[in-house]
Amino acid sequence: MSCFGQYCVSGTSSSFDGTYFSAGTYDAGYDYFTGDTYTIYYSTGQTQWCLALTLGDPNCLLFGKSPCVSSCPDLCDELFSSGICPTPTPSPSAACSIDFDAIFDCDVPTTQTPTPTPTPTLTPTMTPTSTNPCGGIGINVSGITYTPTPTPTPTLTPTPSPEITRPCNYTGLVTFNTLDDYIKCPNSKQFKDCLNGFIYSTTDVILNPTGGTPVIGMVYEAEVNEIDVCIEYIGTADNISGVDIIVLNTENGLVSEGGCLVCIPPVSSTPTPTPTPTPTLTPTQTPDVCCEYKVTNLLYTANTFNIKNCSNNETQVININGGSTITVKSYKIPVGNNINIVFIDCPCVTLTPTPTPTLTQTPTPTPSSP
Repeated sequence: MSCFGQYCVSGTSSSFDGTYFSAGTYDAGYDYFTGDTYTIYYSTGQTQWCLALTLGDPNCLLFGKSPCVSSCPDLCDELFSSGICPTPTPSPSAACSIDFDAIFDCDVPTTQTPTPTPTPTLTPTMTPTSTNPCGGIGINVSGITYTPTPTPTPTLTPTPSPEITRPCNYTGLVTFNTLDDYIKCPNSKQFKDCLNGFIYSTTDVILNPTGGTPVIGMVYEAEVNEIDVCIEYIGTADNISGVDIIVLNTENGLVSEGGCLVCIPPVSSTPTPTPTPTPTLTPTQTPDVCCEYKVTNLLYTANTFNIKNCSNNETQVININGGSTITVKSYKIPVGNNINIVFIDCPCVTLTPTPTPTLTQTPTPTPSSP
């Protein structure tokens, strides 16, 4: 269930935004991830990924899909993505704003006085030619530099959900909507009987022998409705009707690793009453289960392996040709070198009979006459 990498939570304007890195494994072997303050872990009790303040905290701030058995985090798509969160690009600086006044005016021209040319004769006085009063253009500028004031970004405060007091009391006219989907219970679990494939269901809280959540595919020796059986946990279910009383006693490994083969539920037997006032009872022997197996010789030459004979419970040596496959019945899993064993079925449970004690009476001597 290893899942390495980094995951980004962003877009919430909250303190749990940031990058989360793999930090180890938690319940049922799932990896968990830590950020600056918060943690992402897989909650086996709720069968979904959870972002919480501390590892194992059931008060999830962000949830994943339920039920979810993905080995990697699976939170809200719009807030959650794989990889390291990108570094925010700084906002560009505001353009410099300049306010100025410009005054356009004429330069003061130099007054020109016409100089008369002396002549021996009277000459009428010349009228000077008028000149352009604007001999040039002058600009007087005064400027004021304004520093832009940054616009504050409003921080959104989440609106707390109103607390609901149960039971709910209604007044006036109340309209109830019709439910168009199943009501899902996170504790609705299903198990399959190793022997006959029966399905057992319950909405009760079921814990494994160590107090944790059952693991999918694990085989347990259990009591179902006060009957000893071997069952495999196959996961949660919806719309369960009816409840079986299930108590998990011992773990026997995953079903893919032969957990059903090594799981043998205890079988209780009632001792046979005898006429002896104080009988000595022989202890009840543990019942043996006779199962069928396919055995393949992995060698190219003849080979042997051992079984427990279903008739007399004695060890029997079986010969098998090179590369051949045969079917055998045995109380125990066949044992041998260079053989491949495939479990077929356990058709029946064979009980070794308990011998009944025989009442032994001591004869009473008859007194002889004198």
